[in-house]
Amino acid sequence: MEFTGRVKKLLPVRSGTSQRTGNEWKALPFIFEYYEHESDRYADTVLLETFDTNVINNLEEGMEVICGFGHRTREYDGKIYNDIRLYKIESVRKAQRDAQRQAPTTVQPAVQAQPAATAEAQAQGSAPNQGGAPNPDEEEDLPF
Repeated sequence: MEFTGRVKKLLPVRSGTSQRTGNEWKALPFIFEYYEHESDRYADTVLLETFDTNVINNLEEGMEVICGFGHRTREYDGKIYNDIRLYKIESVRKAQRDAQRQAPTTVQPAVQAQPAATAEAQAQGSAPNQGGAPNPDEEEDLPF
């Protein structure tokens, strides 16, 4: 699921050392506020957490972001647990800039010189090629 919303609140950064690898890690939990449908009257909120140091250093309260997250349910020791996992976070401003860069530029179609070619052919005393065998003197306008 991917939603556009805002960072409502940043919580304190958590850090530690991985017991398995011995590497240090940091995590930034934050509250993300979004509207599931445009017609919703009240916003939904969810607690998300990122481990990306670039995001940790640049995320601010009130910032508009696009968050993609999913959920998992698991059972442990007879109890059921829900887990919400953040898989994408992107600034709305950055997404708009990227979309503008990737927007295809409009190319004006080339003006065809068909009437002039017909007039030249008539002046030379020959008829233009009309669907018969290809004329080696004419240029093809195929893109490949």
